[in-house]
Amino acid sequence: MKESIIIKNLGPLQDIIIEDIKPLSILIGSSGSGKSLLMKTISMMRYIYKRVNIRSYLINSGLKRSPFRLRFESMLHDDMDFYLKQSNVKIIYKVEFSSGWNYTVEYSDGTIKVPKKIADDDLVFAKESWVSETRNVIPQWIANPANGRGSLGFYFTETLNDFGEGANVLKEIDMAFVGARLEIVKVKGILRFMLKIEGVSNPIELRFASSGMQTSAPLALLVKYFSNDFSFKDAKRRSVLSYLYDTDQLAEFHPSIELAAVKSLVQMHIEEPELSLDPRSQIKLLDTLIDTAFINNTNNVNLMFATHSPYIVNALNLVMARTRGTALAADKIGVYRLVDGRNINLMSQDQDGRHIVDTGDLTEPMAEILDEYRQLMR
Repeated sequence: MKESIIIKNLGPLQDIIIEDIKPLSILIGSSGSGKSLLMKTISMMRYIYKRVNIRSYLINSGLKRSPFRLRFESMLHDDMDFYLKQSNVKIIYKVEFSSGWNYTVEYSDGTIKVPKKIADDDLVFAKESWVSETRNVIPQWIANPANGRGSLGFYFTETLNDFGEGANVLKEIDMAFVGARLEIVKVKGILRFMLKIEGVSNPIELRFASSGMQTSAPLALLVKYFSNDFSFKDAKRRSVLSYLYDTDQLAEFHPSIELAAVKSLVQMHIEEPELSLDPRSQIKLLDTLIDTAFINNTNNVNLMFATHSPYIVNALNLVMARTRGTALAADKIGVYRLVDGRNINLMSQDQDGRHIVDTGDLTEPMAEILDEYRQLMR
């Protein structure tokens, strides 16, 4: 399965072309360059395509009445509604298969066009997960159940809901990247999140930990949950059987392919994984996330980051050297820098033909500071 996307005239994203969205994709750029907007657009198109897959499964299984309608307006959240109302916006999201079949979701002039049907062999049941940059609020949020849900927007609420599901399944999270371990315990029916920190005798509640621990704990939990403990069996049943019961069409349902046989995929979209972490911890966190999602995983998981961190991008060269011959080969990694509304592919090859990330431009600010310092000291 190969994904691609073209975006024209969407806010700061004027001319975006990604011909092959890789299982591990990194978006880097300056503030306001459109990293999160690009990731939200990809997430939205993936979600629409997921709904087309579910509808196609129902059609292929004999439903006579038209399955649920795709209401595009209901899929626009927070700032997406604003950007998609601008003129001349065009988005083309395509999924291609080795069989030669391809399917396109296209948005243009306020209209969304989707495939009429997807063949059984190409069906994919995907779970889209969004990990918001406002996840640092979660430790305080869960400590006060009286907080009103949704006040921080759709994407935070999605993150919070997924975190709650994961926390009810997992017992502990290894956070060696910050020298800690998160333990999840239930006291009088209420979940408590306790950190055991190296060199500290007594555990502390997550909400009292450092800002780096508060932002990285929900991220580490979510990646572990979706990589190993998320139940596609339950998710598929909820998506399909609940619709059949609600519309009284169970008798018409004769599956052409068993739900268990439909391919499964988790697609995680992560804002600023580096939040409040020092450079060394950022690099260690990257190693942890990759190991969890691609090496020691049960579910098929894709990760996409929107980041400001040159340390994470530079560390990808170490990742590619370490993961040669594993499930995360270098050709499954994509790195893009957003500049002036366009995306620049930072993946390259050295003189020996090995994949590398060209990080030269990312060191420019440090070089400029050094040059200015030298001039001032003359």
